[in-house]
Formats: sequence, structure tokens, C-alpha cells
Amino acid sequence: MRIARRVIAAGRHRGRRIKLVELTADDRGQGALEGAAEEARTRKPAPADLLLGNERAALSRAGLLLCLSDLLWIGQAALLAFCAASMLSAFMAEDTAVLPLLFLAASAFAFVLIGGARALCQHKAGQMARRVAATVKIRKRGEFLASIARVSPASGMPGSGQMAAYLSEQIDALGPYLTHFMPQQQRLKIVPLAIVLTVLPISWLASLILMVTGPVIPLFMALVGMRAKAASEAQQEELARMSGMLLDRLRGLVTLRLFGALSNTERDIETAGERFRNGTMNVLKIAFLSSTVLELFSALGIAFVAVYVGFSLLGDLSAGTWWGALSFGPGLFILLLAPEFFAPLRAYAAAYHDRAAGLAALSKLDALDRSLTEMAAVNRSDTAVRGTDPAAVQRPGLAQTAPVLRQAPLIDISRLQVGAQSARRLASVTFTARAGEAVILRGRSGSGKTTLIDCLLGFVDADGGHILINGFPLSDFDPAGWRRSVAWIGQSPALFHGSIRSNLELANETASGADLENALALAGASGFVSRLPKGLNTVIGEEGFGLSVGEGRRLALARAALRTDAPVLLADEPTAGLDDDTAQDVIAGLERLAEGRTVLLATHDPRVLRLSWRQIELTAGAREASA
Repeated sequence: MRIARRVIAAGRHRGRRIKLVELTADDRGQGALEGAAEEARTRKPAPADLLLGNERAALSRAGLLLCLSDLLWIGQAALLAFCAASMLSAFMAEDTAVLPLLFLAASAFAFVLIGGARALCQHKAGQMARRVAATVKIRKRGEFLASIARVSPASGMPGSGQMAAYLSEQIDALGPYLTHFMPQQQRLKIVPLAIVLTVLPISWLASLILMVTGPVIPLFMALVGMRAKAASEAQQEELARMSGMLLDRLRGLVTLRLFGALSNTERDIETAGERFRNGTMNVLKIAFLSSTVLELFSALGIAFVAVYVGFSLLGDLSAGTWWGALSFGPGLFILLLAPEFFAPLRAYAAAYHDRAAGLAALSKLDALDRSLTEMAAVNRSDTAVRGTDPAAVQRPGLAQTAPVLRQAPLIDISRLQVGAQSARRLASVTFTARAGEAVILRGRSGSGKTTLIDCLLGFVDADGGHILINGFPLSDFDPAGWRRSVAWIGQSPALFHGSIRSNLELANETASGADLENALALAGASGFVSRLPKGLNTVIGEEGFGLSVGEGRRLALARAALRTDAPVLLADEPTAGLDDDTAQDVIAGLERLAEGRTVLLATHDPRVLRLSWRQIELTAGAREASA
């Protein structure tokens, strides 16, 4: 893969020239995402991909309620036209009889009742559509979070800012699509046809005018909508890219300040904001253009009907009806129905932009889902090691599911290989860690230490060899159960925004105050925690903001100590980047934590190598393991 590099800033440190470089090419996760996005563009998203059966039925009922609301207007229009015609006839004949007045009062009461029924139908339809939209958004977020959880941490993932944009703005864009556009489809199919059939017995010419002018609106809106969909996709992609860039710059603010690159970063953000502003204006331009087209043709259609009715009532036009000239009552009835004929068309056209945005979002989410699925298939974190040598693990008569570990196990690794022949990440590693033994995996950077740890955690699939735990292949262990048997300390421990207590309790939710204090003491963290303003209740920021690197490592060590049910301890460069005093505190904590556990510790730190633990060297060349 070619990686375009752009120097953001340069400087010198201890006599060496250092450059701060921005890699503009995509990593593995981003490349997979863009590949899936290209595939998703050729695949037309469908509502069937978005809705479950009950949700589809609920949206269908919402659409039928909107149809019923519009059809009730036919009855209201008939009452209104008949009452107006009756009043005009009575006025012309100077008839003040009581019966017409009672009839008018009854008609007015019926008109109000029908109006209330229409309002109720519209309210219930909107409520049902909003409920479905909320349910779909919650479900989609849950599905994508579950997909993210299935992907191995060792896999390349798209930027967290971009992922956050997809899971917030992109999923939110589905709401208007579901609440505004989807229910309008049934309304568009039923209401205009019902009004045309209602007008047809009165005037075939008025019906013909409606049938000719009506379909022009969806036709032009479809032409405009094609461009609107492309503009919406580009806008959402730009928003996701800008979100990822902004989060990346915020996380690296200290580094940018140290390298004097804040002015370049400010220009980058300003450029991205300007691109987003131009994209927004482009989408709005298309929206205003489509609104103009919509209003023009609907106004022309209503005007044609009004001109026809007007000339008919003036007696200048006698054609267009099945009998004689058009009278006042039927003419008013047609005029009242004409705007309602165009109302579903206008609503559909107005919601077409919600459709464009919704389908664009659905396409992006589909691409994200495909890329996550591909990454989960490549590095299946919910399975164990692939490529196990069957001849080495034949155990006739034994169950296929390994027992839950209660004590420190024996770990036997034989001819373990990871990666293709031309790019081995780990090659033919063989050694055994006895039960309760602490083993150091040493070697230079790139020798495969972290890869071996990832294999044991089930984050990376091996391409050959096997890992046996107490004689059972790792593939026989339930993945979740195996990970519950492992305490893990990584180079960059995950510390979340919240109190120190809540971060520690991630390892053991039932831990008491005494358990927390004992874990902190074992990790050598009691001193600095007690000096914090609120002790265990002190709130730290994302990624341990507010703590030093050494303090974060000691909290990770204390969290591992709370895993009293874990007979295996895996550690990956736990002292990397620490000063001597802090490293010695961490090493002392590791020695205490190793008691009664089988330990594999990957490091090339000379301070750790002074421990009296057994050491296995992974050579950087052939990557063969030797004691």
C-alpha cells in the first residue's frame, strides 16, 4: 500500500532531526471501509435491510392512517360545498326556512367531527412512525456496537471520530427517512387516485387536468433527487472525515503544541470546515431548486382547474362534464379537492430529500457493517487459534469443550506461525510454560512478542502450529470463558472517563473497598491515589487524562490484581516509557501479582530482564524460540 506523507512540523531533539508526519493514506480498517463503501455503492439499499416485520407493519399502518386522514377531507369538502351551494340557493330565492338552517347546523357539526378524526389520524400516524424510527435507531446502534465488539483489537479499525460520526449523525439521518418518507409512499399510491375517481363522475376534464399535471411532480423530483442523493452522500462522507480529523487533532494537541504545528492544524480545520460549508450550501441549493419545481407545477395544476371551473361557472365553457354546464356546488367541490390532490405529491417530493439522506446514510452504514464483518472474519476474536495441527492434539474420548480453569495451567506452544510465508509475524515458535511458572518473552521490536500475546488472547488467528492449555487446544475453550481466566496488562491500558473506583471495578464489579485498597497496595499505587483530592472517587479523563503514564500503568496493574479468578497473567511491555523509579514499582507489583499464576511477559526492557524468571528469546530473523 502506498502511503502519502505530509510533514506537519519538524524540529530537533538531542541532536537528532525529528519530523511530525501526517499519513494521508488509509490504514487497514479505513481501506476495508472504503472497499466496502465502493461495493455498497453498487448495491442499492432497500428498506428490507432496515426494518423488521413488525416495524414494517407499523409504518404501513401509519401510512394508512395518513391516507384515511386525506380521504376524510373528501367528506368535509362535500359538506362544505353542499352547504355553500344551499346557502347561495336560499339567498338567491330569499328562503329563510328553518329546515335549511337545521341542516346547515348539522352539517357544521359533522364537519367539526370529521376534522377531529383527521387530526387524530395524523397524530397517531406521526406517533407510530416516530416510535418505529426510535426503535430502528436504537437497534442499529446496538448491532453496530456488537459488530465492533466482535472485531479483534489487533485489527485495523477506522478512526474513532469517524466511527462516532457514523453511529450518531448517520443513524440519526435514518429518522426523517422513516418518519417522513416511508409513510408517504402509501399516501401517494391511494389518495391522488381516490380524488381523481371522485372528481371523474362530476367532470372528466377536471379529472384529466389532474391526471396530466400530477405525475409531472414526481418525475422532476426524481431527476433532482438523483443529484440530491449524490450530494448527501458526499456531505455525510465529509462530515465523518471532518469528525475523525478533529478528534485526532484534539487527542494529539499536546504533541502538536510541542512541535509548533498548531497553525498548520488550524489551517487544516479551517479548510475542512470550508469544504463542509460548501457541501452544505450545495445540498441546500438542490433543496431550494426542487422546492421551486414542486411549487411551480402544483400551482400550475391548481390554476388550470380553477380556470376551468371559473369559465364553466361564468357560462363561457360548457364542455368537460357528463351533463350540461358545471354548477356552483360541484365546481366548489372540485376546487376544494384540487389542492388535496397535490398535497401527497408535494409531501412525497418534500420528503424525497429525507430519502436521499437516509439512503446515503444506509449505504455508509452498510459499508461500515461489511468492513467490520470482514475484519471480524479475518481476525475472529470470538474464536480461538486456527491452523491447529490435528495430529498433535488427537484426544480420543475427550469432550470437545475444555474445562474452566481454576488453577494456574500448563501452556504448551508448538510450531506456532502467524502470517504468510513472505511476511511472517511469528515463525515456528515452540516452548512450554509450566503451571505457575513466570516466563519472559524477550526480543527486539518486531520479533513477534505482541503477536504471540494476541494469539493467546484469541485476537489473532494462527496459520499453523498449536497452543495447548493443560493439554486442551485453545480452540476447545469457550472464548469468553478463556478470557475470564486471563488477566492482561497492555502497553497502553484503557482508562475511561470516570472515577478511579469505576475504572478498577471494570475488573471486578463486586470488589469491596478493602479489595480495592489491597489491589492498589499490591500495584504500589496506594500512595499517589491517597494524595488525589478525592482518593478513589477522583475523576480522570478519557485515556487516563490527569494521570502520568506510570500512574496509569500502576492502575492497570491494580485492575489486574482484582482478577483473583484469573490463573493466567499476560503482560505486554508493561514498563515501556517509564522512568527507573516507576518501572521498579511496576516490576515489584508484577512479582507480587505473579504468585500462583502462569505468567507470560513480553518485553525487551533490560530492567525487567534482571528478574530471575525463565526467559525465552524470539529472534528477529527466523523468529525461532530458544531458552
